[in-house]
Amino acid sequence: MNIARMLVRLYPAAFRSRWGPALEHEIRAGGWRAWPNLLAGIADMWLHPVVWPAESRAQRCRRAATMAVAVSAVCWFVTHAVMELHAPLSARIAGSWPMSVCSLLMLLGLALVAPRPRMTRIAMIAVVRCAAARFAVPVTLGAGAVVCVHTGASAAAPTPLRPALFACWWTALALAAIQSCRIIAALGQAVVVPPRPGNLRLGLWILAAAVTAPGPILLRASTTNGHLDLLSAVSGAGLLVLAPAFAGTLRDVRHLTPAD
Repeated sequence: MNIARMLVRLYPAAFRSRWGPALEHEIRAGGWRAWPNLLAGIADMWLHPVVWPAESRAQRCRRAATMAVAVSAVCWFVTHAVMELHAPLSARIAGSWPMSVCSLLMLLGLALVAPRPRMTRIAMIAVVRCAAARFAVPVTLGAGAVVCVHTGASAAAPTPLRPALFACWWTALALAAIQSCRIIAALGQAVVVPPRPGNLRLGLWILAAAVTAPGPILLRASTTNGHLDLLSAVSGAGLLVLAPAFAGTLRDVRHLTPAD
């Protein structure tokens, strides 16, 4: 087993394509004692896609947009999963105005950072084909779950099948979030126009606010009536841990120059 080669595969593809052999040689020379620092450095690289080797500034902006959508999707999924799985918590904060404002801010931020299709027939067809291929499975799973619930089939289904229906719904949401990031990463400059640096920075600030605010809300809700709700507390703390990813991306985008 070639451990050095396995560790090289943990690097982003942009690093492997440019410095793959050199990285493998460096890992072998450092020995196993260098692995902890190496793994920490690799994890940090994945959080800073803007600084990866790139062909243009547009590619760096598209990577920043993908990063923003990925972190936002994770935060949205965690927040809504906690509220849906915890009925008392959902009753208290699901329809509250702070959560509604966070949802609106997230939509606005995503609209600012998402690349837009080029206004050509070929580009539009490419976007539609990519979206249809990526969203086919999550849309099918989600539509099936919705139909079962609204037709009453879920209530009539045997008890062992009900958790499967529930799992299909949340799997569909998770897959839709993942595929959204993959679509943005897959569409090249010939198909989409990356966000302008100014719009990207503004969108990142808005998304940072939108995904950070639910953290304190969940933490506050976790200590209602003097009792600690572990699920809400852990989820709120997790959202606060994810939020700094936007700070790093904002710093990287701010340092972009026309020559990048």
